[in-house]
Amino acid sequence: MRFGTLLSLVLPVAAFAYPTNSSADNYQLANRNTGEVELHKRFSNSRWTFFNRCGACGKVNIPSDFVVALNSAQYGQGFPGPNCFKKITMTYQGKTATATIVDKCPGCPVGGLDLSVGLFTFFAPESQGVIFGEWNFSA
Repeated sequence: MRFGTLLSLVLPVAAFAYPTNSSADNYQLANRNTGEVELHKRFSNSRWTFFNRCGACGKVNIPSDFVVALNSAQYGQGFPGPNCFKKITMTYQGKTATATIVDKCPGCPVGGLDLSVGLFTFFAPESQGVIFGEWNFSA
């Protein structure tokens, strides 16, 4: 008998012989408190532009502040929006910065951001106009 044939007969039996505690593990996962785990999507290849205006969240900022306007789809409804004043972590070509959401960007695509002039120039010169980076909500 060839080794491959013998192995194909033994492996299924060995798999059933291994004791598992999967139902107990699943119960522990399902029984977690709501606040124990937070998942945040990372937005890669996100379109970033820059702006020079006041914020829809109700706070006035200066151009040098590290603040962003979040696209309308993620900004949400109401005043202030549910993501107002949340922190995000942004990365572009090896540079990383933390910024605060203070405005709504109606013209930005989902995942897209408008950056303050100061934040944009931290990553690239204004003459570049549009850059594509990665961001996520900070923990």
